[in-house]
Amino acid sequence: MRTLRHPLALVIMAVAMVMSPLLATPALADPPEATLSLSSATVNTGDSVTVTVTVTNIHGFTVLNAAARVFTVPSALPSYATLTGCAGAIGACGTVSDGSGPIGFTAPVGALSGGASATVAFTLAIAQNAQPGEQTFQGQLHGSNYASEIVSGPVLTIISEADAAVDLTATPRLGLLVPKIEFTVRVTDNGPGVLRTATVTTPLPAGLTAASGDCATGSGTVTCTTGQVGIGASVTRKFTVPVGLLNIGVPYTFTATRTSSDPVDPVSANDTDQVRCTVVSVVLVNCA
Repeated sequence: MRTLRHPLALVIMAVAMVMSPLLATPALADPPEATLSLSSATVNTGDSVTVTVTVTNIHGFTVLNAAARVFTVPSALPSYATLTGCAGAIGACGTVSDGSGPIGFTAPVGALSGGASATVAFTLAIAQNAQPGEQTFQGQLHGSNYASEIVSGPVLTIISEADAAVDLTATPRLGLLVPKIEFTVRVTDNGPGVLRTATVTTPLPAGLTAASGDCATGSGTVTCTTGQVGIGASVTRKFTVPVGLLNIGVPYTFTATRTSSDPVDPVSANDTDQVRCTVVSVVLVNCA
């Protein structure tokens, strides 16, 4: 038996068939008003990193005097980083302040019409004394007639490490009047960060004392400090140990050890070096 359909029902069915693909297609979401990316997720103190911020006007009106802004939490970005470049900006870049001091950086991008975007690459020099840890970057579109919500982006991990490698050498400076052994302590910064300072301690064998040099002496110990050492660079400190007739025939071992440094030293295998010297006579000392 054939079922007869009402003409109105047929029309409704036809409209539904036409509309169903359209109803199944989800509405396009607005793009984010600010997106951020980092050139590196990790940076050493003293190095640079670039954060790229893209701002988009998702509204139908024009955002006047638009700017891309960048912040970090939990620390205010200008408290540990210096802005050294802002490629893509239209005009001079500067800081953003909340009244108590700078909290971020801003880069003007001009007027942004509806749907328009602009991208700024902020180059940041991380201070050598920056505290290690994680900082979450945030971005914002800001204009004279509109400001978006501040959105969170990638996390930057700041590390503070410097491998201070110790090397000790001994050179006999002999003569009948003032025979002595001259010691050179060399500290090399193998990175990855800048070595702010290091202390190297050399205990003296019993019966020996240290004389003039770049290091402090006392209680049978020589203490040498470096000051700041750049990545890949070295500094040397010297001290001397007089020798005499009572030292003839006695082998002495001298060991120089890094006892402290700033920042943290990630490698302990090269923190110590030693030389062994034997006084053959007041005019002959063998060191190896």
